[in-house]
Amino acid sequence: MMSIFTKGSWLFEEAFDKDAAYQMSRDLECAETIRDNPDAPNVLRLYSWKPYAISLGYQQDETSINKDACAKAGVDIIRRPTGGRAVYHSEELTYAVIMRFEPGEGIYAVHNKIAESLLELLQPFCDNKLELTSTSKTPSIREAYKPGTLTNIACFTSTARYEITYNGKKVVGSAQRRFGNAVLQHGSILLGGEHLNLPDFLNIPSEEKLEMRAMLEKETATISEICGRLVFPKDISKSLSFSVTPQQHSPIYQGQQ
Repeated sequence: MMSIFTKGSWLFEEAFDKDAAYQMSRDLECAETIRDNPDAPNVLRLYSWKPYAISLGYQQDETSINKDACAKAGVDIIRRPTGGRAVYHSEELTYAVIMRFEPGEGIYAVHNKIAESLLELLQPFCDNKLELTSTSKTPSIREAYKPGTLTNIACFTSTARYEITYNGKKVVGSAQRRFGNAVLQHGSILLGGEHLNLPDFLNIPSEEKLEMRAMLEKETATISEICGRLVFPKDISKSLSFSVTPQQHSPIYQGQQ
């Protein structure tokens, strides 16, 4: 399948070490621009978070988050404009794909197309060690996040079909939302192990915190682990940018820096 990033016009944007409010408002701005302006190019944004932040899906119950613990650690809390579950944005590179989709394309079809294209970009950096989960034994996204379970709180506690993995462990977690004929898909590309500390910021009993941490350790892998060295957001972004032919400037997006 041809990568989506080689078709049409793309605006490529990097935004390192900006806070949660900026990153989420910028993604929403791009999604609304594509929805409202037929001349606007698709957008690939790559960024990191400063300070670290926990984002909630736009319909997720915020009572699961321990606000006092976050404040004490200097961790921001924000609601994403996309769905999904809580993500601790720390040692990672975040991507946002904002693009039009074809009439009749379902949520999973668009997700899978983006996942295949991201895998193609990441494989050279990871020495072709990544794969997409796609077997019938792997639960669907809906099955992976059943209400009333720990997997319903945090994104990385389980792996669903068509997610990017390493030896069966989740490396990239994604969430999606549609805005008219535009789609915004967020994803966290795990670079280091700080995400394992997410349970420390949740309103759950101590035994469940231990259980969730064990689940995260079992279910996730990081790019640094795969490469056998420390990998930072700009390392991955630089590698990915070589594979995208962007429209370098677009005055349509007023917030572009």
